[in-house]
This record gives sequence, structure tokens and C-alpha cells, in this order.
Amino acid sequence: MKFISTRGAGPVTGEEAVLKGIAEDGGLYVPLHFPQPTYNLATLISLPYQQLAATILNWFFDEFMSDQLLKN
Repeated sequence: MKFISTRGAGPVTGEEAVLKGIAEDGGLYVPLHFPQPTYNLATLISLPYQQLAATILNWFFDEFMSDQLLKN
């Protein structure tokens, strides 16, 4: 997924957005588009916190594998 600055700079990858923190133009990085995943809410709320966080982060950061997001 690509991210752009709230002031127009970008796009950059999710990894670049996290590492930079703030865009060169002083804006904040936001997703170019918001994912529309299909999911079962009952399944999501039954997941342990770490698994739930990894699942949601994976919707936005597709450059990382799920097992990478679960590492401590």
C-alpha cells in the first residue's frame, strides 16, 4: 500500500512512511486509499490482542508478512 502526505508529498511505501515518521513537507502520512477488507466481526473480536493487531496492520502494510508482524 502507498502512503501520501497530508500536504501532498509522496507516495511512499508503508515501510518508508513508518521510518520517516513525518513527510519532508511537514505533513503526516495517510494511506492513499483505505482498505475494504472482508472479515467476520465475531472472529476478529475473539482473536488475542497480538493476532488482532497483526491482522489489522496487515491490511495497511502489505509489504510485511503476518508472521513478521507477530514477532516481539
